[in-house]
Amino acid sequence: MPWKSLKHALLFNAVGTALLGLLMIVDAGILAGLFSAYAGAVPPLVFTVAGVVVLLFAADLAFIGTRKPIPKGMAKLLTLADAAFVVALPVVMLTAAPLLSTLGQFLLADLALLTAFLVWCQWRGLRQPQPAPASS
Repeated sequence: MPWKSLKHALLFNAVGTALLGLLMIVDAGILAGLFSAYAGAVPPLVFTVAGVVVLLFAADLAFIGTRKPIPKGMAKLLTLADAAFVVALPVVMLTAAPLLSTLGQFLLADLALLTAFLVWCQWRGLRQPQPAPASS
């Protein structure tokens, strides 16, 4: 359960983010068709580039989530990046509304809600005390 600890929240986020990034790269053409209000409104290149960025973010999440102890400053930075994404998505949805299909708007709203849940999980994990590192 991702809300149990910061490590679980970061790793849960990393796995989901990596799957999304891979989907965006592999099926860029299909997604562009689903998100477009009319043919060519959203080019597949948008999904390919976004997928690469998403994969890089997933790698950051996984790297920080596997550190012992987890660097809280970096975890906070990643959580703030996710929170900024949640705030930015409605702006993108409004700005790109003429280009997006109803399904595209719905899927972006779902992505914002899912990301907000992940932010909440990570924030809870950040508020819990971390165990002291083992000394040898």
